[in-house]
Amino acid sequence: MSTSSIESTIRNFLVTSFGYRGATADLGSEVALLDQGILDSTAVLEIVQFLEQDLGIQVADEEMVPENFGSIARLVTYVSGKKSSN
Repeated sequence: MSTSSIESTIRNFLVTSFGYRGATADLGSEVALLDQGILDSTAVLEIVQFLEQDLGIQVADEEMVPENFGSIARLVTYVSGKKSSN
Protein backbone atom coordinates (compact mmCIF):
# COMPACT_ATOMS: atom_id res chain seq x y z
CA MET A 1 0.00 0.00 0.00
CA SER A 2 1.48 3.33 -1.03
CA THR A 3 1.88 6.31 1.29
CA SER A 4 -0.74 8.27 -0.66
CA SER A 5 -3.16 5.34 -0.42
CA ILE A 6 -2.59 5.09 3.34
CA GLU A 7 -3.17 8.83 3.68
CA SER A 8 -6.38 8.72 1.64
CA THR A 9 -7.69 5.75 3.62
CA ILE A 10 -6.97 7.41 6.97
CA ARG A 11 -8.36 10.79 5.87
CA ASN A 12 -11.61 9.21 4.61
CA PHE A 13 -11.99 7.24 7.84
CA LEU A 14 -11.52 10.36 9.96
CA VAL A 15 -13.97 12.42 7.93
CA THR A 16 -16.70 9.78 7.85
CA SER A 17 -16.27 8.53 11.41
CA PHE A 18 -15.87 11.72 13.39
CA GLY A 19 -18.20 14.15 11.71
CA TYR A 20 -15.61 16.52 10.31
CA ARG A 21 -17.74 19.29 8.84
CA GLY A 22 -15.46 20.32 6.00
CA ALA A 23 -14.61 18.66 2.74
CA THR A 24 -12.22 15.72 2.93
CA ALA A 25 -9.53 17.76 1.17
CA ASP A 26 -9.91 20.54 3.77
CA LEU A 27 -8.60 18.30 6.54
CA GLY A 28 -4.91 19.06 6.07
CA SER A 29 -2.20 16.53 6.76
CA GLU A 30 -0.63 18.67 9.47
CA VAL A 31 -3.83 19.67 11.32
CA ALA A 32 -3.38 18.91 15.03
CA LEU A 33 -6.20 16.39 15.40
CA LEU A 34 -6.09 16.23 19.19
CA ASP A 35 -5.32 19.89 19.87
CA GLN A 36 -8.05 21.08 17.48
CA GLY A 37 -10.64 18.83 19.13
CA ILE A 38 -11.21 16.74 16.02
CA LEU A 39 -10.23 13.66 18.03
CA ASP A 40 -10.49 12.79 21.70
CA SER A 41 -9.20 9.80 23.65
CA THR A 42 -12.19 7.67 22.67
CA ALA A 43 -11.61 8.49 19.01
CA VAL A 44 -7.99 7.38 19.33
CA LEU A 45 -9.23 3.95 20.43
CA GLU A 46 -11.53 3.83 17.40
CA ILE A 47 -8.60 4.72 15.14
CA VAL A 48 -6.55 1.93 16.70
CA GLN A 49 -9.32 -0.54 15.94
CA PHE A 50 -9.52 0.77 12.36
CA LEU A 51 -5.74 0.54 11.88
CA GLU A 52 -5.66 -3.01 13.19
CA GLN A 53 -8.70 -4.29 11.29
CA ASP A 54 -8.52 -2.36 8.03
CA LEU A 55 -4.81 -1.72 7.60
CA GLY A 56 -3.54 -4.90 9.26
CA ILE A 57 -1.13 -3.45 11.80
CA GLN A 58 -0.84 -4.09 15.53
CA VAL A 59 -0.78 -1.01 17.75
CA ALA A 60 0.93 -1.41 21.13
CA ASP A 61 -0.39 0.60 24.08
CA GLU A 62 2.84 2.59 24.33
CA GLU A 63 2.48 3.62 20.66
CA MET A 64 -0.82 5.45 21.27
CA VAL A 65 0.85 8.83 21.71
CA PRO A 66 0.48 12.23 20.02
CA GLU A 67 3.75 11.66 18.18
CA ASN A 68 1.96 8.89 16.25
CA PHE A 69 -1.67 10.05 16.34
CA GLY A 70 -1.40 13.86 16.42
CA SER A 71 -2.06 14.49 12.72
CA ILE A 72 -2.79 12.66 9.51
CA ALA A 73 0.85 13.05 8.50
CA ARG A 74 1.98 11.45 11.76
CA LEU A 75 -0.51 8.62 11.37
CA VAL A 76 0.71 7.99 7.81
CA THR A 77 4.34 7.92 8.96
CA TYR A 78 3.46 5.58 11.82
CA VAL A 79 1.41 3.18 9.65
CA SER A 80 4.02 3.20 6.85
CA GLY A 81 6.74 2.35 9.37
CA LYS A 82 4.69 -0.48 10.87
CA LYS A 83 3.86 -1.91 7.44
CA SER A 84 7.48 -1.78 6.27
CA SER A 85 8.67 -3.59 9.40
CA ASN A 86 6.25 -6.50 8.81
